[in-house]
Amino acid sequence: MTANLRDDLSLHMCIPADRCYLGNAILTLEGICDHFSFTESSRDRIKKALDTVLTKSIEHTYEKIEGLFELHFSIYKDKLVIDIEDYFLESDEVIISNSEEIKNLLMPVEDLTDGLLFIDKKGRNSCFSMAFNLTFIEYNE
Repeated sequence: MTANLRDDLSLHMCIPADRCYLGNAILTLEGICDHFSFTESSRDRIKKALDTVLTKSIEHTYEKIEGLFELHFSIYKDKLVIDIEDYFLESDEVIISNSEEIKNLLMPVEDLTDGLLFIDKKGRNSCFSMAFNLTFIEYNE
């Protein structure tokens, strides 16, 4: 199965924290899944996890203020890791989310991943990493 992995990958992108840009992140993920020939069921699980975390973050924090998501997609050996950081753009209104609040908000995603890690990082609203074990992902032949 890992013989299908032809190369490692590292891709970084930034998108505004707005629903109309979520398709860009999903389209990027679909390209990665196509490149590595993941089956439809595997890619659906990963896309649902990414869509859920971005949508819930927007609903929780970015409905009234502007922000950015930094996404880093990486594949190395047998793992796909998606790191997501979000942060505020200039705003008169400051919303401070505590890490427990963010963790509770994103708990439904934990079952879709093979690991969800929350990282405390100064200067960011939230930072977390989703891992998907590629040895369990089915590939199209």
